[in-house]
Amino acid sequence: MRIRLIILWLALLAVAPAIGDESSPSLLAYELKSLQEPEIHSLARYDGQPIVMVFFQPDCNWCAKQVDAINDLNEKCGREFGVIAVGVGGTRTELRKELRRLRPDFPAYQASPRLIAEMGGVIATPITLLGDARGAFRNWTRGFVPAEDLKELVMAIDSGTCS
Repeated sequence: MRIRLIILWLALLAVAPAIGDESSPSLLAYELKSLQEPEIHSLARYDGQPIVMVFFQPDCNWCAKQVDAINDLNEKCGREFGVIAVGVGGTRTELRKELRRLRPDFPAYQASPRLIAEMGGVIATPITLLGDARGAFRNWTRGFVPAEDLKELVMAIDSGTCS
């Protein structure tokens, strides 16, 4: 068990520089297939607002709790920031089924191979990425983060949001 935790920690350290590297592309530079519509959407549509991107996978109970917390925060903040759910680790059918269970109040997409590769992989969910109004990566969390803690993280990126 201890060896598994050490391996997990080392893997997290390996992912952090990849998503936090200043040369990494904007969070808005991707086109992802919608899980709610038959179209592909450019995430550039969220330009001009801070962004919260939560990754989920099938049969992830912590993902459901994270989506609930983000739904609450989004409602309390008057939807002043862009929120996106991104499904990983399953087929499109499995992700759509999970999405019906999660019931997010925001758009959901299927991760593209490019997004996953540029992140260095997604080793566990939920993972939440935070970006500024230009889509520049600013912070990330792994695991469940309560709505109040997420609010503080979003406000650190854009103090005008959810004040």
